[in-house]
Amino acid sequence: AFRVLRRSLFSDQTLEPTQVSGFNQFFDDPPGTDSWRYGIALDQKFSSSFYGGVEFSKRDLDVVEPVFCHNQTLKYDKKEWFNRVYLYWTPHPRLSTSAEWYYEKLDSSLPSSIWNVTQSLRTNRVPFGVNFFHPLGFIAGLKATYTDQKGKFVDSEGHPVSDSDHFWLLDASIGYRLPKRLGLITIDAKNLLNEKFKYQEIDPGNFLLYPERLIFARFTLAF
Repeated sequence: AFRVLRRSLFSDQTLEPTQVSGFNQFFDDPPGTDSWRYGIALDQKFSSSFYGGVEFSKRDLDVVEPVFCHNQTLKYDKKEWFNRVYLYWTPHPRLSTSAEWYYEKLDSSLPSSIWNVTQSLRTNRVPFGVNFFHPLGFIAGLKATYTDQKGKFVDSEGHPVSDSDHFWLLDASIGYRLPKRLGLITIDAKNLLNEKFKYQEIDPGNFLLYPERLIFARFTLAF
């Protein structure tokens, strides 16, 4: 377990490690948030080509957040749970597969008098992935992710709202690794089938799912 005080933006530069015993200690919380994180994890290698692990953690937060439209400062409690189970298998030197399960839960004591807020959220994500590696440097990957989410919110008019959605998303990538590992060229596609869905992101600064098709290329050089 460890405790973190979220500093203001101007004093946020630090030499502290971003993780403690493998658990992230820095989140995009409002400045002044006092949080405790508790966690336990286990990694296990079952054979030379098959391994997996589990992770369970919880965050208790005391949040201080200004609400400009109400001209007041809110103080409230928030609890977050993060669970993960993963399995990785390499059935062939050129092929790797993965299966994972992520569970995220959020409960907030925000009053219903505050608009446009998330009061509770339950999210299950189950990604399945396969990757191919060719000795000449060509690589390819495909990942299908099932997501199920349920939440309770307060809309812009102050009305309590419950909503949910479940859907599949498909991501793909192809690439080429330069000789002597001098670099990597990749073309990635997120939400390849342009699936429409409803989803509330817990961390708006780091999108996990893309609401529409996104295709981009990357070129990385290593010296």
